Parts: sequence; structure tokens; C-alpha cells
Amino acid sequence: MSVAFDNQLADFLYWHAVSKMRTAAFADAEVLFRFLHGVCPERTDAAMGRLYCLARLGELEESKALVNMLRKQTLIPIEVALVGRLHRRCEFESARVLRERTANQQRPAVTSNEATPVRMPHTLGDDEMARLAAESL
Repeated sequence: MSVAFDNQLADFLYWHAVSKMRTAAFADAEVLFRFLHGVCPERTDAAMGRLYCLARLGELEESKALVNMLRKQTLIPIEVALVGRLHRRCEFESARVLRERTANQQRPAVTSNEATPVRMPHTLGDDEMARLAAESL
């Protein structure tokens, strides 16, 4: 017995994932966004949610791959801006990790299997707050 995947169910899953994201359950939200984007690839909102969760979880390489995929799609201007901000955040965090590795060779290197949570500002548009939060690490 198969269940039809309709817009109402997709919307329910999307808002459930958003609720998870708002409570900082980024791993749970990422799973829901990944599933939703897999069954409804035209839903860029699900891809954006997944991208945000991946960045927050420190999955920087996977985030960059998703950014590259999204840049090949037709996006509305606000989505283009969000992808740009998230891409800059991933680049910033990658550079920070590289600096930490260089500064402290005794500390084991972070591999792609070892994700480090990323501290981000509450709003993605606040770049000054992002810099201050990252510097306080």
C-alpha cells in the first residue's frame, strides 16, 4: 500500500522541519529537509532549509556541494541572497578550521566524518554579529 505524496503532506513535512530547526534540532530538521527535497526536488525552500542545517551542524563540505547544486537552478532573488550568505558562512568556517589546525598542530584534524557545530547569529543577515560570534570561539 503506497501513500500519495501530495502538496499538503509536503507542506506538513516542511513546517515540521522548520519547527525542528527553530528548536535547534538541526540534525532532525536536516533529515526531514533532505527527504522532502528528494521527493520534491522543485522545492528549493527544502534545499535552503537543508543547507542552513548542514552549515549549523558543521557539515561544510556537504554544504558547499549543495550550494553548487543550488547555483545551477533558477532561484528567486531572496534565495540567491540566502545561498550567497550561507556560502560565505561555510567559507568563513572552513578558513577558521584551517587556521585552528595551523595554529595548533597537536590537536587532531577535523575530518569529513567529524562535524564541528557552527555557531551562527540568529539572523543570517547580521554579518557583524557572525564575525563577533566566530571570534569568541
